[in-house]
Amino acid sequence: MLIEFKCSNFRSIREEQTFSLVAKNTDKDLPSCIIERDLPGLPGVKCLKGAAIYGANASGKTNILEAIRYLWGFVVYSATTTHPGDKTGAEPFKLDNDSISKPSTFEITFVAEGVRYLFGFSVTPERVIEEYLVAYPKGVAQRWYQRTFDEKEKKYEWSRHSPAFTQDKSLQEKTRENTLFLSVGPQFNHPNLTPIYNWFKTNLHFINLGVEWGLAPTFTARQFTNDQYYSKLLNLLRSADIGVSSAKIQEKEMTEEEIKRLYPSSVLTDKEKANQLRTRKRFEINLIHKAEGIEPVVFDFENEESAGTRRFFALIGPWMDILDHGYTVFIDEIETSLHPILVKELITLLFCDKNNPKGAQVVFTTHNPFLLDGNLIRRDQIWFTEKAPSGATQLYPLTDYKPRKGEALAKGYIAGRYGAIPFIPEGLKLE
Repeated sequence: MLIEFKCSNFRSIREEQTFSLVAKNTDKDLPSCIIERDLPGLPGVKCLKGAAIYGANASGKTNILEAIRYLWGFVVYSATTTHPGDKTGAEPFKLDNDSISKPSTFEITFVAEGVRYLFGFSVTPERVIEEYLVAYPKGVAQRWYQRTFDEKEKKYEWSRHSPAFTQDKSLQEKTRENTLFLSVGPQFNHPNLTPIYNWFKTNLHFINLGVEWGLAPTFTARQFTNDQYYSKLLNLLRSADIGVSSAKIQEKEMTEEEIKRLYPSSVLTDKEKANQLRTRKRFEINLIHKAEGIEPVVFDFENEESAGTRRFFALIGPWMDILDHGYTVFIDEIETSLHPILVKELITLLFCDKNNPKGAQVVFTTHNPFLLDGNLIRRDQIWFTEKAPSGATQLYPLTDYKPRKGEALAKGYIAGRYGAIPFIPEGLKLE
């Protein structure tokens, strides 16, 4: 479960920005949007099942998600895919002279296996400058480790560890300047770090629904072959008002023509790789539509189904997986090719205790103002991004404006009451 995330000096983010999924106790609306957890040291604190981030184009909505994704990727992969001398991938703010030479900072507070943790690091494109991990197993902070680069001595200093943390100097020595200790330790089954690493690797997920990225239907197709999901997925398709009455999913071997079309010749010239590809299978997806006066008609999924139907089909499989496992998921451009009512209904499933018993969380970017009203999202679940004159992203919650109960939020947003909309006083110009 995600509680809070902080970041500074990354892409369009210059000053430290804080994103929180802590619920406001003063807000008693929509209790189904709340996750009830008894966390030691945080009496009365409740978290949210998700949040929506609004903002104009290029205001930094995506960069907020990309900052969390960078932290996730650095934890999960830096020990295994980063080689000596490789860059860290950090991208400092570029629009002033000072930020480009300063480290990017990241900090995340979360719950893994019932324990609250705070993990953070600062990093330049060349090396990790600082890394730390704090645990709260009984509500009191235990600093498990801290690693700081000494610029003068050109080496890392490691702080004294809590007695609850298993110290292993050999792993410290294996941690290069461009990797995280939290990434290295689990590769050697460190008892304290492995459960935390597994939370990042298993529980955090990212979906980009932007047109240039798309979402493959393969995952949903595979779930259709599982009896556990078949009826639920079919019910979602039938209830979406897209004319689908049934679905037929078949797993088939790929033909030589398909292999040649999908993979470059440079791959196929490698006999071992080519043989492996020949054993791969593909899913043939057939959605069956209701017809008037005749038998139901099968549509070719790629060529006859609408973009919205294909996108909805591709999304419902991951959505069921999110609910089933209680993942924390970040989705960019959730409304792409989907009608606002369909998006609303998917979010309604998420904010339902019956459908989401494990406390899954979904944070998404959107331009859809209709989600603001309609008794769907709490006010403390609404965030905005705005670009300052300096070009830096500013992230802030709707609650900063203290909107009145019953206030028409969508109307206020479109009117610019909360900022986070394009400012084009003289309109677009051709000359």
